[in-house]
Amino acid sequence: MPRWIRAAGGVARGLFPRVGMRLWLGAAFTIVGLITAGAVYLFVTDASSRVLSDRSTELAVGRTVRLGDRIGEDRSAAADIIAGSAEPGFQAWTFDEDGVRNANIGPAYLLGTVPNRRDAISQALEGRRYSHSIEDGEVTIVAVPIFSSAGTEGVLLTRYSRPEILRGAIERLRGESFRALVIAALVGLLAGFLVATAITHRVKRLAKGAGRLAAGSFDAPIEVTGRDEIGDLARALETMRAALKESFGVLTSDRDRLAAVFDGLTDAVIVVDSSGGVRFSNRAAAGLISHDGAPPDGVVPLLRRAGADGFAAHPALRIGDRAFAVEVRDLPAERAMLIVARDRTDEIRREWAERDFVSNAAHELRNPLAGISGAIEVLQDSAKDDPVARDHFLGRLADDVERMSRLTQSLLTLARVEALGAGEIEVVDVAAAVRDAVATIEPPPGLEVMTDVAPDLAAIGDPTLLRQVLSGLLTNAVKNTPVPGTVTVRSREVADQEIIMEVIDTGTGIPAAEVERVFERFYRRTESRAQEGFGLGLAIARRMVDVMGGEIGAHSVMGEGSTFWVRLPMAEPSSTPVA
Repeated sequence: MPRWIRAAGGVARGLFPRVGMRLWLGAAFTIVGLITAGAVYLFVTDASSRVLSDRSTELAVGRTVRLGDRIGEDRSAAADIIAGSAEPGFQAWTFDEDGVRNANIGPAYLLGTVPNRRDAISQALEGRRYSHSIEDGEVTIVAVPIFSSAGTEGVLLTRYSRPEILRGAIERLRGESFRALVIAALVGLLAGFLVATAITHRVKRLAKGAGRLAAGSFDAPIEVTGRDEIGDLARALETMRAALKESFGVLTSDRDRLAAVFDGLTDAVIVVDSSGGVRFSNRAAAGLISHDGAPPDGVVPLLRRAGADGFAAHPALRIGDRAFAVEVRDLPAERAMLIVARDRTDEIRREWAERDFVSNAAHELRNPLAGISGAIEVLQDSAKDDPVARDHFLGRLADDVERMSRLTQSLLTLARVEALGAGEIEVVDVAAAVRDAVATIEPPPGLEVMTDVAPDLAAIGDPTLLRQVLSGLLTNAVKNTPVPGTVTVRSREVADQEIIMEVIDTGTGIPAAEVERVFERFYRRTESRAQEGFGLGLAIARRMVDVMGGEIGAHSVMGEGSTFWVRLPMAEPSSTPVA
């Protein structure tokens, strides 16, 4: 469409406001009614005037003929007969067979207003009737012969003016016609608005139903009335609504299933549109999207590369304090980019810890194996005959075997706990579990172990696992607390129906960056690498607490000490002994 036509259409829309269909139809019906009534008014008025005018001439001729017959029956009474028929607008004169007027009949002063009277009299004397209208039909001149038994005896000439009553009838006819015109216009206007209202009401219902369809609401049915074109349109819209409802129901179900699948993914899925805004994201991606709805800054170079090459990836892209394996694909049909990010932070940390563990385990195994090999060689040589040397090297063999046994036992314990599912639900006497755990350690001189356990505390868990967890935490606290120092085991009830058990030491503390990492498998603190241990104790403890449905954590201040805590659901105290 040319630009000037579109511009003209825009100007027209600005100049002429929106007019409802009811007004258009009402105006159309009114105009049709006015045209019809006007045509009828003009036709009826004109035709009625002509009919009345013709009727007036016929009345004048007929009256004159009847009057002439009466005079012919009694010529001597002509004056009385004419006088008896006198009325306003009607004058009559009689003439003899020679065309001479009878002096005593008819006003002489009006005879001069009768044109062509001589021709009329001559035509009547010849036995023919004469009639002629003048002054636009207002005056009719009639001449008839007067017959008697002897033949034609004279002429009757009349002048007939249209009576006032006839003129009034015509005026009343015109007035009634005008009123009929006004009534017809009002009836047309009323009928137009009624019909227009009925039509627009149905159209508005259809428009409202179509609006609901456009808004995505398919539950309310569209009312179908009538068997006309509007009814056909309503039926078509209702059929379309039912089809759309079914289709959107299937689409909604598929969308919900797809959304549930995406929300169930541990990988972050993000769809970025061509403007750089996030069009879709699943639950796992919530932490990656900025407050302004933009993807992470680190992904922007990958988006540019994918836009050029169709695909881009990074094995370990750092976003915040986490590492993600990111893949970006171009979706040309959608004019968007698909980002899939998998959090590899724990995996990478585990890989580092496992590499560190392998190195430590190899070192731990190498030393006792080397000692065992050396001791065997010495014993095989000459030390076997020297009791002192034999006992010394046999003691070294026993120490190395014990170290290897402890390492093997730790690995087996970790594997066994990792294989556990949900533990059996039991009621555990917290005071008894603390007492048994304290009994398993032997603190060095100068290190005091204290307990602060609220009475009648019962937790839901596994008594054996809880004793091992507390024993392991106490062992670590004693090992990392220099003398003189204190290790305290405290237990109490907290909010949300939970019991917290804390192991508090006055040791060296843990750096803030390593507090969370001490629970990772195979992880060993930097300053504790020279000490005995394999970095498995706290990892085993966390898994045991998970099996019991609880939580474990720590907080520490360097140089002041550490607090390791375990939370378990609280159980109602029982009158019978508990584990």
